[in-house]
Amino acid sequence: MPLAKKYNLRLYAAAMHLVTAENRALYEAELREMHAQRKQVFIDQLCWPLANEGDFEFDSFDSDAALYLMHFARDGSLLASARLLRTDLPHLLNTVFPHLCEQEPPRGETIWEATRFCPAPHLDPEVRRALLGQIIAGILEAGLLFGMTHVTFVAGAALKPLALSAGWGVHPLGKSHRYKRERVTACVASVDAVGLRRVRERYGLTAPLLRYQPARRAA
Repeated sequence: MPLAKKYNLRLYAAAMHLVTAENRALYEAELREMHAQRKQVFIDQLCWPLANEGDFEFDSFDSDAALYLMHFARDGSLLASARLLRTDLPHLLNTVFPHLCEQEPPRGETIWEATRFCPAPHLDPEVRRALLGQIIAGILEAGLLFGMTHVTFVAGAALKPLALSAGWGVHPLGKSHRYKRERVTACVASVDAVGLRRVRERYGLTAPLLRYQPARRAA
């Protein structure tokens, strides 16, 4: 049974917005909420040793080059977010986690890194797991739009089996290693239409999730 039908939640009719350097000014309040949720989830709940500015979690990779996926409910509340980084620029896998790869971390203009998957902190674990599937679908949709061929990511023990069984073509880049309180694994996934179709089937998605609002149109 597709996970969206299993949980039967209204949030599965929501849209996912693609935020880029061009239209970022349209999402100032939503981005602040994203950084606040990241602080609550990664620092307050998971106790990751990350830098923060008051109630917000930022790092050096939150730059104009980053893409953000922001998944909203019908009432406009932020359900989940994720970040995509170019691997031909410094990114987490090649600067913080290169030891997770048996060989050199994959890098290139068509290879991007998915980081900071962050569900809203008030959601229960089953909903968070279902949202991961929708974020993966959004990553693949964005990847096809931007000409990506692969996406790398680092998954903890809880998310790793979900990411590996989501339907896209994915495999580990090395053995799992301990990072603070959990074990993490570097993975790489193919970006292609076949993988997107399989993810959509698994999560009961019948239409594209991604929306893009150009800055000029909004103006």
